[in-house]
Amino acid sequence: MYYSMYFSGVGISCGPIARRHGMSGKLHRQANSKSGSLQAIDFGSQSADEAAEVCSQWLNQHAEHEKLIRQWQKLETRLIREHNLFNLSKRERASLSGAHELDALNARVVALYAQNQKLLVSLPALAAPSTDGVVSKLYVALANVRPDESRATHQLIKSALRDLEGAAPIFGR
Repeated sequence: MYYSMYFSGVGISCGPIARRHGMSGKLHRQANSKSGSLQAIDFGSQSADEAAEVCSQWLNQHAEHEKLIRQWQKLETRLIREHNLFNLSKRERASLSGAHELDALNARVVALYAQNQKLLVSLPALAAPSTDGVVSKLYVALANVRPDESRATHQLIKSALRDLEGAAPIFGR
């Protein structure tokens, strides 16, 4: 499974730890093209921890959430263009060919958001006994801090990930 995410035009690339958690694809391409390479580190720690598992679940669900939002936007745009969606009655909307798909996409987006909010709230209390867990937590934090909302914080998290990369030889990489 590939992880992709749009960080308002600024991305990060993912290395071995991130790939073990299903993170790569568009996220990797955006980082290399926009902001230079930033690799997650494989410190040789293969042991799973709960924090890494929860982060992996969060990141994969977030990727699905983002993908579904893009699908929803495309479908809604088409329905607006072709059927003047917002000027239709509920009954007329329900009869459109894409209406049920739009509702299904919306329901899944809402469900994923709610699930990820619960996971996000649980993460600060979970200790990360492995570097996988620490790096995964940083990727979740990075996904939640958009550069256009807090550039300094976004850059700080990216810097911490780079610092971990520099420390890799110390940990036997």
